[in-house]
Amino acid sequence: MSEASGPSDNLLDALRGRAMARNTVWNAVGQFTPLLIAVFAIPLLIRKLGVDRFGILTLAWVLVGYFSFFDLGLGRALTKVVSDRLAAGKQRELAGAVWSALTMMLGLGTVFAIGISLSSNWLAGSLLKVPPALFHETVKSLYVLAVSVPIITLISGLRGVLEAGHHFAMVNAVRVVMGAFSFLGPLLAAFFSPSLFPVITVLVAGRLVSALAYFLMCLHTTPSLKTGFFFDRSAVPELMSTGSWIMVSNLVGPVMTYLDRFLITYFLSVSVVAYYTTPFELVTKLWLVPTSIGAVLFPAFAALAVIDQQKLKLTYARGVRSCFVLLFPIVFLIVLFAPEGLRLWLGPVFAAKSTIIVRWLALGVLINSLAQIPYALLQAVHRPDLPGKVHLVEVPLYIAAAALAIHNWGLPGAAAVWALRLCLESLVLFFLARRILVPRALSPGFLAIVSVAIALLVGATFEAGLVTKVLSAAVVLALYVVAAWRLALEDQERNHLRALLTSFTLSSE
Repeated sequence: MSEASGPSDNLLDALRGRAMARNTVWNAVGQFTPLLIAVFAIPLLIRKLGVDRFGILTLAWVLVGYFSFFDLGLGRALTKVVSDRLAAGKQRELAGAVWSALTMMLGLGTVFAIGISLSSNWLAGSLLKVPPALFHETVKSLYVLAVSVPIITLISGLRGVLEAGHHFAMVNAVRVVMGAFSFLGPLLAAFFSPSLFPVITVLVAGRLVSALAYFLMCLHTTPSLKTGFFFDRSAVPELMSTGSWIMVSNLVGPVMTYLDRFLITYFLSVSVVAYYTTPFELVTKLWLVPTSIGAVLFPAFAALAVIDQQKLKLTYARGVRSCFVLLFPIVFLIVLFAPEGLRLWLGPVFAAKSTIIVRWLALGVLINSLAQIPYALLQAVHRPDLPGKVHLVEVPLYIAAAALAIHNWGLPGAAAVWALRLCLESLVLFFLARRILVPRALSPGFLAIVSVAIALLVGATFEAGLVTKVLSAAVVLALYVVAAWRLALEDQERNHLRALLTSFTLSSE
């Protein structure tokens, strides 16, 4: 038995508001920077590889992204377990949990890698329907992709260890470099050969380098790992019980997120899917905000549940408020100027067909973004089963409702059901978090602001002239700033913002 010495000073510093805000910014940079690079790299890749090969490369990107799901939730479970151990000062148990989880993840990744290798011919021929001219190089590329599965599952675990220690600057330094390399590496390979095999090989080599970087960072930040490898069987039940329910949410969530486009194809036509998916891909990029915040709060929640229950409640409320304060102005402008924006971006046909879709999707994304905080809280504080059970109950209900809505009301029906599902799911998650973990964490003033904000979004859907809309936007945003300052922020947050504004003013003089 190791002695529990309590949380370190470094951990306590990382749980302060300013440190968590800084880590959130790191996460946002880590996720947004590769998107900017993709804007410039993708046209060049299409030109070098051709449309068919580039299409297969995009599938490889998707697969590489989703291979992390093969860890069966152990990566996020490891973040929780390590956070618990750090908060309790149990370094010996921490090292055992890490080595045990990494061993299990490597084994799972290897099993899935063998499965992909054995089914490569079927995947290329029957599932992906690759053109005959590209069949052999696609099969060879799938073999290389299979090798990446255990690497990517290990990355999930190693990154989880770093996030549990709140080393988000390190995590995102690697994420930015590897995110850029995901586009620039294949582009460099394409200059020497248009074949898929070297392009995919370079992509996988980048993941191997990132895994090595994360491993060295873990050894540096968690010295107890250097004492030697050992498998701690006592950590396995905790890892599996947490990971299994996280796996349910990880698998079911994306299905419900993207199922509607397949139902649209079935009930309507593949020719109209673009009118739905194009605004969908735009609006859902707003999820970068709650994702960046939630990734920081997840290990913080796990640690605070051990250290300070009152601060847990305050941090939860601050996370919800932050998501709302950052996203509402953007969502309001999207809803208000949807027809004008779509007409300018994609033309009058898209504006006519997609305006109502954008508005429904924006509402759903806003409400669901707030719900990412209770979702992270429940998973971090010993109740990962609740979000998983909610998702399992949702699936059949959503499929039935979406099919009915698309059959009767077309694309607007699909968007409405998608948004309403997220709203109902969010209400359930908030209720569960309030009932079990953080009673009365959100103030009546903040709840009143959210209610008024939803009413304003509904009002923004009524058609008006451009001048009227511009004036309305100016008035609403001015009132929003005042209301957010007075009701949504606490005294400590207002003082921090005043200090930032003062320092900025002085530095610019």
